[in-house]
Amino acid sequence: MFATLALVMVVAIVGSLPAARSGIRLPLVLGELLAGIVVGVSGLGWVDPGEPTLDAVAQVGFALVMFVAGTHVPVRDTRLRPALWRGIGRAA
Repeated sequence: MFATLALVMVVAIVGSLPAARSGIRLPLVLGELLAGIVVGVSGLGWVDPGEPTLDAVAQVGFALVMFVAGTHVPVRDTRLRPALWRGIGRAA
């Protein structure tokens, strides 16, 4: 369990190194995604996606991404009000 989490952390750090160079101009997440593909099931298969610890970490990470995305929605913008009611209607 600890070894898998340590591997994920190392992959995240190593994957973001290409973006740290100022001349390349890549987003950090692109390098992390590519490194994850290499060590994941579609690559070398070092990480088991069915491990419960990784599942919990993935759910927390998804919740954090959704929280940050939600904080960037301009809820006081008057142009969104018609779309808000339309969305509530469709959700119901």
